[in-house]
Amino acid sequence: MSDDSILRQEIRHSLSGVRGMIRSYSGLYSSEDLARDVLKICDDMAQSSQSTPRLKEARSLVQERCVKLVRDADRFSARDPAVIAASRAQAVASIDVMQDALFEMRKAEIAAPRIGALLRRRSL
Repeated sequence: MSDDSILRQEIRHSLSGVRGMIRSYSGLYSSEDLARDVLKICDDMAQSSQSTPRLKEARSLVQERCVKLVRDADRFSARDPAVIAASRAQAVASIDVMQDALFEMRKAEIAAPRIGALLRRRSL
């Protein structure tokens, strides 16, 4: 496998728990805080490097979609299964956008040479 596919697979695997969390979110338990939990995992994955504008945009999209799912699945509101399913699908799609942004960020990190490594080379 190429380095790109390995990196993409690693990111996809790391975000599979988030997708499962979104798919299983019911909104029936007061202890659930979907937006906080999802954003914490996304932030942990992006923490290792500088945040790019695309990553910030993807994060805000994830937050917006998770908050919408929480509102639609609220146990004290009128719960329409079709609306909840649509919100859930949009939240999972926002995770896909986050996955692409994380991939681009990590790929750019790998492609950029480290200055320290160049300085430690022997001169010709």
